[in-house]
Amino acid sequence: MRIQEVMGKTGLSRRTIHYYIDQKLIIPPVNEGNGYHDFTEEDVQKLFIIRKLREAGLSLADIRAILRKPRTMPFYLHKQMNELQTQMLTIQKTISEMDRLSGQLPVCQSLDQLAGMLEDTNFSPDEPPQFQMESRDARLLAQYLWMAYLDTPVTEYQQFLWQKIMQQTMEHARTDLKMMSRYLQSISPERIDATNINQYLRNQKIIALTGADYPTFVEELKTSLLAFASDPVQQEKWSLLYQPLIHPIAVFCVSVSGWMREFHPAYRRYYENTHTCCRMLKDFMDSPEGALLNAALNKAFNGNCDVRTGYYGELEVAATFHKSIYALLSPEQIREFLAGVEG
Repeated sequence: MRIQEVMGKTGLSRRTIHYYIDQKLIIPPVNEGNGYHDFTEEDVQKLFIIRKLREAGLSLADIRAILRKPRTMPFYLHKQMNELQTQMLTIQKTISEMDRLSGQLPVCQSLDQLAGMLEDTNFSPDEPPQFQMESRDARLLAQYLWMAYLDTPVTEYQQFLWQKIMQQTMEHARTDLKMMSRYLQSISPERIDATNINQYLRNQKIIALTGADYPTFVEELKTSLLAFASDPVQQEKWSLLYQPLIHPIAVFCVSVSGWMREFHPAYRRYYENTHTCCRMLKDFMDSPEGALLNAALNKAFNGNCDVRTGYYGELEVAATFHKSIYALLSPEQIREFLAGVEG
């Protein structure tokens, strides 16, 4: 298909189509005979999607992630809605303050008087509308945490379970999970997508485990945790993020795990295999043979790890920490993020 036909089907200009080719959002083959691009129906479909998402204000980075993995679209839509909501509130506040200020300007006689008027003016909203923002934060968190398990048609009972999960997520989005939702919004789409792929592959490996595989997997956990215990940078990141992000997420996932295990059988296998293997690992650490590993991890965690019954999954998080979303920022960037949110 020639570009003229593509322009007619997508409503995009020749220049725009070539720009998206340069950005590698589409990669149409080149006809060796005439040197022109030969577009496919899939290219046209992608260009249509790009045009629509650009109309919604999504960045090319977000769109690239969606084209690579379509099921991530709700995550990026929620991210964009939060951004638009913030912009809308700022604009509304700015208009309101400008309207109030302009009504006073006819009596303004000097720069000192003008400076005094501006001193009492705030063009930025004090706080976002909590319900709307928290609802979107809840959907953002749910999509991130359980994206891998939202790929099948659901029954009426599964819809009921999902509503329960979302209600619980909504309640926590305004308290202990608020920091995590802000963290997700601070990470670039490409980096989130890369960690999503790593996590998906890890989940699939754990889901496929059988009882005969447990000992080998536990040995892999030992090796990974020893590597964590010998990496001071990863330990510093863990220390910074454990209380505000890692532990609240672990506790929350345990609190809804009953519903999630009913919602998707693959999650049930993931949950049971993870906790079985981490429990075996903890038993080893509590034995004389595991004393060295136990001592190394106690020093590395420095009290920032909860391995009570139900929270064994934190050992799995630590074992894969270097590839997780928590390790994307440097310690300095993490400190800046935490200071910005708390401020």
